[in-house]
Amino acid sequence: MDHDGLIDKLKQVPSRPGVYRMLDDRGQVIYVGKARSLRARLRQHVRGEGDRLEPWAQVMREKLADFDYLVTRTETEALILEATLIKQYRPHFNIRLRDDKSYPYLCLTAEKYPRLLVIRDLPQDARVRIPGGGGKYRRGFHDPKRHKVYGLSAGEIFGPYPSADVMWRTRRMICRLFGLRQCRRSLDGTPSGKPCLYYHLGQCIGPCTGDVSEEEYGRIVEQVTRFLDGNTEQVASELRDEMQRAAGELDFERAAAIRDKLKTIERLGEEQLIVANENREQDLVGAAAEGDNAVVKILGVRAGRLCMQETYTLTHISGRSLGQVIEAAMTIHYGAGNPPARHVLLGAPVEDSEEWEMLLADLRGGPVDVSVPQRGERRRLVGLAQINAQSALEALLQSRGGKAESAAALADLAEALQLAAAPSRIECYDISNLQGDHAVGAMVVFTDGLPDKDAYRRFGIRDVAGQDDYAMLAQMVRRRLQAARSGSHKFLPLPDLMVVDGGKGQLSAVAAVVDEHGTQDDIAVVSLAEAQEEVFVRGRAEPLGMGDHPRGHLLLQRLRDEAHRFAISYHRDLRSRQMTTSMLDDVDGIGPHRRAQLLRAFPSVAAMRRASVEELAAVPGMNRKVAQALHQHLVQHVSE
Repeated sequence: MDHDGLIDKLKQVPSRPGVYRMLDDRGQVIYVGKARSLRARLRQHVRGEGDRLEPWAQVMREKLADFDYLVTRTETEALILEATLIKQYRPHFNIRLRDDKSYPYLCLTAEKYPRLLVIRDLPQDARVRIPGGGGKYRRGFHDPKRHKVYGLSAGEIFGPYPSADVMWRTRRMICRLFGLRQCRRSLDGTPSGKPCLYYHLGQCIGPCTGDVSEEEYGRIVEQVTRFLDGNTEQVASELRDEMQRAAGELDFERAAAIRDKLKTIERLGEEQLIVANENREQDLVGAAAEGDNAVVKILGVRAGRLCMQETYTLTHISGRSLGQVIEAAMTIHYGAGNPPARHVLLGAPVEDSEEWEMLLADLRGGPVDVSVPQRGERRRLVGLAQINAQSALEALLQSRGGKAESAAALADLAEALQLAAAPSRIECYDISNLQGDHAVGAMVVFTDGLPDKDAYRRFGIRDVAGQDDYAMLAQMVRRRLQAARSGSHKFLPLPDLMVVDGGKGQLSAVAAVVDEHGTQDDIAVVSLAEAQEEVFVRGRAEPLGMGDHPRGHLLLQRLRDEAHRFAISYHRDLRSRQMTTSMLDDVDGIGPHRRAQLLRAFPSVAAMRRASVEELAAVPGMNRKVAQALHQHLVQHVSE
């Protein structure tokens, strides 16, 4: 559509709130926006004076071939729809999230005896509680019959959690503190088999025993819900009452257990960061930008305590003001249904703060002030968000710098080894043994110059007599290449470069295996001798001079040191496990199956020795008689 056609189309656009899409000549969505008045905003884009438009808007206008729009009932609906469409289309001219992955949520199932599960795929339209939000919900509705997770009816859902580590630690702590079940059994209140290890460790109240009523378990679930809502004071108050009742009934063991739980919860409450003396609801929005990247931090302060923080890493911000960056993050944050605080404090001014006040007031269901504090306590609070945004941006840029340094090291190494291209995947091999005993092999992988720990592999060396490092290395590399040839995804793709810890002998042993598999044209092989840090390559008797290639040389040393560390740690673990296995073999009644179950439940002899007879008997396949014999054997062994 030509410019005159766009002008004619403008006449049909209503002066109502809504969302619009700008399209190029291929019909691709290049920009999504919201407006209080669709006609006024689209007129600005289509007919606006060129010198009044920002550089990015001028470029977009040159590419504009058509537009469409959707009228909404309110500006809040427009805000939510805009965030959804930006996520769907990822338009070129919109500021957008750098990593638009799905964040994890915690879900209390709607079973008779609920569990706390981790989910990433949120049921459509499901109502979600805000962690630490005092019981407030994001948008959506609650329908256990419709909303399912892992085939189960969903109860309360909390999230999202931008940090998966924080989410997993929260779940572990809740299960341990409150005794929620973690098994997959279908429970109806009657006994259903032998209790699991968590029950014997005191980390599950044991609804599978049939001794826990649905009402009693339900009270615990209510406490968990309040805890996730951030109402730790209320949970602590309830626990104090329970502790006093237990003491009054002379149930001192239960009272002591509640006391320990209470101390943990009180400590968590004390650790919650106090950031303000004012008893106000406040959202602090700080931003930092450099180049084409920005980070926005939104901190939620309730009653003077920091109860929520979200980080938004944005790209495509060139030519945008800090206020526009903040608006983009607010669109994502509040468009996801996060209810705003009474006061929203910004680190930089936005284009139309009054429009944002109306939008957020509609979302909150009450008045909202949007301001840029210039002095005093509120300015200090916004500064806290600004500092955190700047710190996160510096970490992002530093990470980028690390990748750039790795790329430079790979290029330097490729030049030194005369490779056709910088090696994308490098594997390094090392052997660890004690006078030929318990020999193990280790393979570490660097992808694009950085450790790729998911690809690390360990090998138990088989049928090699004595301390024959050459034969051990050859066996390890042969097994590695054979696994790749058989299609094992754990050993794919093949490396561009193999690095061997050793000298010319080790290099020759590995090179022979590579030739044997016909991969010599695809895989370069070098060795690094530890004594003089000399590098040997195929077809050259003397070590390669690396003086002009310090970055590449350092990368080889990092690979060798990492392989050495990985091999030694595996060797140490193997010796410890074999020692444990030998000790278990001396106990009557423990065969291969029970031994495997014990080693799965207890990582070391020390952990097994600390366990009670009841905990040992709770291991699958064990009984009390064998557990008593094992306990006695372990006690005698340590006293000898």
